Amino acid sequence: METTAPARSQLEMLRRVTRSMATTHDLSTILRSIATALVEHGGASVARVFLYLADDECEICRAGRPAEAVPADGERGLHLSASAGILGTRYDGHDHYIPLSFPNPLSTVARERLPFLTGDLIGEGRTDVTPEILARYHEYGIVSAGACPLDFRGELLGVIGMLSRRRFDPKEFALLGIFADQAALAIKSARMFTEVERYRDRLQEENAYLQEEIRAEHGFEQIVGESPALRAVLRKVKQVAPVETTVLLTGETGVGKELVARAIHALSPRASRALVKVNCGAISPSLVESELFGHERGAFTGALQRRIGRFELADKGTLFLDECGELPADTQVKLLRVLQEGELERVGGTRPITVDVRLIAATNRDLEHEVDERRFRADLFYRLNVFPVRIPPLRERRADIAPLVRYFLAHFRRRLGKPLRGVTKEGMELLERYDWPGNIRELQNVVERACVLATGPMVDVADALGGASADASTVEAPIATLDEHERQQIRRALAATHGRVHGRDGAAALLGINASTLRSRMQKHGLSARGVS
Repeated sequence: METTAPARSQLEMLRRVTRSMATTHDLSTILRSIATALVEHGGASVARVFLYLADDECEICRAGRPAEAVPADGERGLHLSASAGILGTRYDGHDHYIPLSFPNPLSTVARERLPFLTGDLIGEGRTDVTPEILARYHEYGIVSAGACPLDFRGELLGVIGMLSRRRFDPKEFALLGIFADQAALAIKSARMFTEVERYRDRLQEENAYLQEEIRAEHGFEQIVGESPALRAVLRKVKQVAPVETTVLLTGETGVGKELVARAIHALSPRASRALVKVNCGAISPSLVESELFGHERGAFTGALQRRIGRFELADKGTLFLDECGELPADTQVKLLRVLQEGELERVGGTRPITVDVRLIAATNRDLEHEVDERRFRADLFYRLNVFPVRIPPLRERRADIAPLVRYFLAHFRRRLGKPLRGVTKEGMELLERYDWPGNIRELQNVVERACVLATGPMVDVADALGGASADASTVEAPIATLDEHERQQIRRALAATHGRVHGRDGAAALLGINASTLRSRMQKHGLSARGVS
């Protein structure tokens, strides 16, 4: 069946309007586009879009309207939501709400889901419209009317109503029916998008609330303990976390400096960005600069491609510089420049790169002594030591030993799949008397070893700890030479780390020295990675 030229023109214009409706998810904009398109391109003198809503679902009703227009029973009905044409945009009074029970062409279209078309709108004998409305039609010269249901897969969304000063051609009206189907799809899509946005916003709010509750309730997720010394540290963490101040964490190996750094980052405004960690003691001195600042391709032998340094990775986030006392002198100079100017240059590069990094440094060395011995730059020390936080060793917070043991025991119970209930009373007393030179890391290793050796639900730590050494504080022992004492400490460190020398959990880190230094001292004392050779 051929379409007339006006119908083809109308179809093309309605297609363009349909495409424009698909570019937005705002329901009000879509409804206005539908009404305006029907007036400008659909041959209507008046176009109105009614949505099938309950009173509390209608924005106009919620904003307030005359009391006589509010449905008494609160049932769903047709609410005027967009209007265009010669009658203007009235949304109040009886024009706004049409119950489906009313004897009205629009309510009939909604009930029966069938289109309506008449070319004799003002004929004699009309009983489905009021005399006032008929008088208005006469005034504006309106002679025909049509309506199409807005139906999306069996769900009634509303009705499109149209009035015209000329008679609608049935072929034109058929095209308007196609347009109504597209309009229903656009309305449903906008509603679904709004619903998704609402749930997303709610989920984000709930997530933020729960995260805040977790912080308020637990404070610091993996930091276990209730001693006054630890609480004093956490008070400092809460004070410094929200600001951009550089923090220097000091304390012996194994006290948990990295966990404190994580807590500072998690409570800071940068928590949504990365916390980048660098262990300066685990990197070869020749590669520290490249690791921190990156390098360009061909900057040195083996530099086959450009590499982004840790400072660039931490841009807008936090950089945790562990064992900063191990930094070579030339790298200290470049680090000072980054802290002062916020700029760096990659190895082999010529262009300065601006970075925004919050720095948290940590060391187990006495940096003031290192400065006095000219092994650490004084100006860099003062840059790092803006807000010092000393983390006390485990022997200064013995009240935390029992909670830590319970925490580690629960962890290894899940990991090993053993029905471990606790540590014997004698074993706990033994642990609380021990001085823990390796601090929390040594305690964790001892508990793990005891859990592996356990044959019943109660864990005996005596064998894992070593009865004689564990009770050293209560037994009078002869004074050993420094060499003998060093040899014993190395043996204990190797035993605690299962013979591991390198790495964060290795014996070198436990003793607070470089791995190369430890190997030379092991060779001196005739020790191997498994103990005494």
